[in-house]
Amino acid sequence: LTEEFNPGLPNPITMSTFERAYTAAIHLLPNNNILNIISKARRKPYREMVLELFRTSRKMPFSYDDPILNFLYLNGVIDTEIEEDGRYYVRFASPFVQKRLFNYFAREAFPDTGRLYRPFEDLSHIVTEDSLNVPNLLRRYEQYLHENHEWLFQDVPRRSDLRPFEAVYHFNLYRYLFDFLEHRRGQVIPEFPTGNGKLDLLIRYAGRLYGLEVKSYVDAYEYRRALRQAARYGRSLGLEEITLAFFVEETDDESRAQYEVAYVDEESGVTVRPVFIATG
Repeated sequence: LTEEFNPGLPNPITMSTFERAYTAAIHLLPNNNILNIISKARRKPYREMVLELFRTSRKMPFSYDDPILNFLYLNGVIDTEIEEDGRYYVRFASPFVQKRLFNYFAREAFPDTGRLYRPFEDLSHIVTEDSLNVPNLLRRYEQYLHENHEWLFQDVPRRSDLRPFEAVYHFNLYRYLFDFLEHRRGQVIPEFPTGNGKLDLLIRYAGRLYGLEVKSYVDAYEYRRALRQAARYGRSLGLEEITLAFFVEETDDESRAQYEVAYVDEESGVTVRPVFIATG
């Protein structure tokens, strides 16, 4: 940070300097500690536990007596945090470690995303030269998911009930958005501000920042809670509007009409636009 990315000291280190260094640390610079953590996290049975930790629906209690959690803790993959109820829960060792693992597993699960849309498909309602409609992009992603589900998820990691891990859908969404925007000179950046139970995707396109929070739908109570959380996150980014994507196994037109309604947070003034992505 101080030598390679900020030549000519004593120039001040700015956020731009830090972001360049951090991006290089994520994608470019060799890091033996990270390579060792990945080598531990990719092994069975530890791999399945790590994938479970990416879920957004609930946190995992920590127990030092659990041999899998013990191994991941001693090898720098996870750490612990204590909640208001006095119980200890599992979290990734840091958001940086979580992001490196997310990138690794996303590439491993989906090295190829196939055809994202038809060659002559009209995408003007999704993207133009200077604007991006994130809710419409998510609806196109849902269509892509249904069109390609059989081959896309043929070899992905699955839980004991044979359903894909929640994280697998998050990996796929990230890869789709990344590939969709890459040749349009857009960026999709996964963020993990808490190190546990939260996935945000920052999208930079045509000089503008878009926020996308990703969750799995649980019930109406968690839905309302997620709306408030997304509004606070939007305010922290300085945004007037943010999109909230809910993965759900199945839904219907009546539920969409009821829940895919813009929410305006009274405290922050941020508008949250929920979008359901049916995986079934």
